[in-house]
Amino acid sequence: MALYKTRAVVLKSINLSESDRLITFMTETQGKIKCVAKGARKIKNQFWGALEPMSLIHLIYFGKEHQSLFRLNHSDIIESFQTIRDDFNKLYTGVYFLDLTDAMILEGHQEKKIFNLLYQSLAALNQQTELESLRRLFEIRLLKLSGYEPQLEHCVICRSAPGNGMIPFNYAHNGILCSTCSNRARIDTQFSTGTRNYIKKLLDVEIKTCERLKFPKSQTDEIEKMTHRLVLSHLGRELKSYPFIKNMAELNI
Repeated sequence: MALYKTRAVVLKSINLSESDRLITFMTETQGKIKCVAKGARKIKNQFWGALEPMSLIHLIYFGKEHQSLFRLNHSDIIESFQTIRDDFNKLYTGVYFLDLTDAMILEGHQEKKIFNLLYQSLAALNQQTELESLRRLFEIRLLKLSGYEPQLEHCVICRSAPGNGMIPFNYAHNGILCSTCSNRARIDTQFSTGTRNYIKKLLDVEIKTCERLKFPKSQTDEIEKMTHRLVLSHLGRELKSYPFIKNMAELNI
C-alpha cells in the first residue's frame, strides 16, 4: 500500500464507532479524501487536537491508489485557526467555506487550486473584519475552479454584448442574455451593470486584500443574491451553515 504525505485542511469529522472517527480532508496534492482515524475518540490518542475542522495540518495516510477510504497514519497541526473559532461571525463563515468545498468537490481528483483557495480564504478570514466580500469571493472562485464560471462578458446564446440597463441572466445556460435572446430564453434574475462589474472584480482581486473591495450598500444584497444563487443552482440545496451567516449579519447591522 502507498504512503501519502501532504498538507491538508480538515473539512469534516464524524464518529465512526466507539473509538474511531471518519475524517474528510481537502489535501494539497490528492484532492478531497476520507480517512479512518483509529482510536481518535479515545481520551488519550495520537491525533488529539489535530483533527478539528478548519485546521491546516501535515497529513500522513496510507492505502491503495484508487480506493475511496484511507487509513490515517499521522497528523501535525500547522495552523489551528483558533481565532476564527473564537469569533461566532467568523466561525460560521469558516464552516460555510468547509461545507461548500465538501459539497462541491468530488473525491479522488487533484485540486491544488481549490486547496489554495480554501487555505488562503481561511487565512484572510483570520485577519479581516469585513467579511461580505470574502464570502462572495469564495463562492464565485469555487464555482470557477469547479468548472461553473458564469458567462458575464457577452450573451451566452448569441455572444452579442449586453444592452444598457438591467442585465438578464439564465441559470440553465449559466450566463447573461441580450435583449433579443431574453425574449426566447427564460429570465431567472436580473442585475445591474455595477453588480456585474463587482462580480468580475471578485474573480481577479487578491484574496488577502479583498476586504478593500467595498460593496455599495445599494448593491450588497444584489451581489449576494447573484453569487449565492449561482451556488444554489449547482448544488440544488441550501447548506445548513449559510442561514447562520445571514442571522449573524443581521445581528451586526
